[in-house]
Amino acid sequence: MYKCIFSGHCVESQCDKSCPILAQTSYLLDRNEIAMNNPVFRIGKSSIDKYTSILSQCKGHSKTLISTSSTSSTSTVADALTYCAICENWKGSQLHCTVFNLKFSRYIEQLQKSWSSKEDSSPAEYLKIWATSAKVLIISNIDYVNFKDFQSQTLLSLLNDRVDPDLTTIVVSPQLSSLVGDGPFFSKLVEVLGRQKVN
Repeated sequence: MYKCIFSGHCVESQCDKSCPILAQTSYLLDRNEIAMNNPVFRIGKSSIDKYTSILSQCKGHSKTLISTSSTSSTSTVADALTYCAICENWKGSQLHCTVFNLKFSRYIEQLQKSWSSKEDSSPAEYLKIWATSAKVLIISNIDYVNFKDFQSQTLLSLLNDRVDPDLTTIVVSPQLSSLVGDGPFFSKLVEVLGRQKVN
């Protein structure tokens, strides 16, 4: 079976790579930079059940998942959530980015690069489109951001734009006290993230 998340359950003896399941899941895995050697493919059933339960609890809301694991980074947790969300939302995606893991530090970097770019379309535009339209958005890598006014406003604005019962937004964060930043917008961001915490 060709690199497919359902290869262990497939009834086809020979894969000719034309399977719609393979096309849709591969697109979502590629879009979210989850290669077949990613540790998410080796997580146990209890972890899958945990992340699936979190996705169910967060459905239609904006929530903050505080990663308290000493063995898993926030990026690893975000990848696991993204993988579980892909398994639940690939069907009927028709090669649309229904699940997206927005690496926020990279997004900020691309936004700042786009200010001086002469190109008609920049990577930041695509990231913004996927972040605003994804049915399930996982926001990760906020622990690598120094939150000044621009960074805080950008995240607050994105969270506000996704207030919709058809959209799920999960911010994967370390302990909020460990986030780095200053200013009134940073204080507001920490307050909003704290209010949205997954219990």
